[in-house]
Amino acid sequence: MFAFILTRGTSTDPPADSLRMGTDSEAAAAPSTDGGTTKADRKPPVSAPKTTVKAQTTTPPTTPPAVNTGPVSPKFKRGDWIAVLDKYPTDVGLDAGQAAKDTATKLSRAGVPAKAMLVNGQYPGLTNSSLTPVTATWVVYLGPGTSSEQMLNLCLDPRTQRIYPSPACPTYEPAATRG
Repeated sequence: MFAFILTRGTSTDPPADSLRMGTDSEAAAAPSTDGGTTKADRKPPVSAPKTTVKAQTTTPPTTPPAVNTGPVSPKFKRGDWIAVLDKYPTDVGLDAGQAAKDTATKLSRAGVPAKAMLVNGQYPGLTNSSLTPVTATWVVYLGPGTSSEQMLNLCLDPRTQRIYPSPACPTYEPAATRG
């Protein structure tokens, strides 16, 4: 048999049967004046430490420099390929532009050449599965590059996947008509 006896310091009474028999109820209910607590196997603090208040100079938080996430509507020429990582429709109730730029910034800071653009039907080669031009959507993309394979490899690169894991990496030639 064993028991734990918790005390709030030393007692002037001798221990009974080699165990402390507790404390008076007022002392047990009174909180410690120094804000700390004591344990049964430690002696209570002798005196509260003196605190001195000194003025601290605060440095303003530093924000990392802004990352250029590209023009809102970049110009592509035939032969320029991109890999689309994510799409943010503008009609879902969130700030799609900011979400896309934040994702592109996160990737860019990791060394991945990502950008964000607003797509509103101006790119004939950027269509949905029905071959209808994508409209009212912010797109996070990699590139442009010289081939679909180059963009697919960039999308599957470990640096890209570590920051933004995506098993699908559709590639597009924005300036070319699909069909």
